[in-house]
Amino acid sequence: LCAVRYTGVAGPAFRQEQHRRTLPPGQEETVTMAVSYAEYQPHVGDQDALKLTAAGTVQESGQVLAKELLVRLHTPELTLTLLGPAVVGEPVPVQVVFQNPLPKALSGASLRMEGAGIACPKPAAL
Repeated sequence: LCAVRYTGVAGPAFRQEQHRRTLPPGQEETVTMAVSYAEYQPHVGDQDALKLTAAGTVQESGQVLAKELLVRLHTPELTLTLLGPAVVGEPVPVQVVFQNPLPKALSGASLRMEGAGIACPKPAAL
């Protein structure tokens, strides 16, 4: 498991596991790997993804199998709701909702709103 930058460049692996299995004919087996936020957070930036590479070797034939999965980390949504009528030349009350999906507090965040007719957007501390 490694982080992949928005440019496509992969970083060094930060998690590896190795499993040996004997699989009877016609059978399948599932192997799971849970990765916590605390484990991947130091390795990813705002626009990064996680790349999981699984590889296996069939001992009897020497055949190698491999598969990669790129997992994009999604930025949480902002919800905007007008709290009153939008009238030209008048202030429009807007409610902005953001839910922190992380297991730690966020600090130093600011909100900047832009739109048609807004001459000078002002950042608002959250």
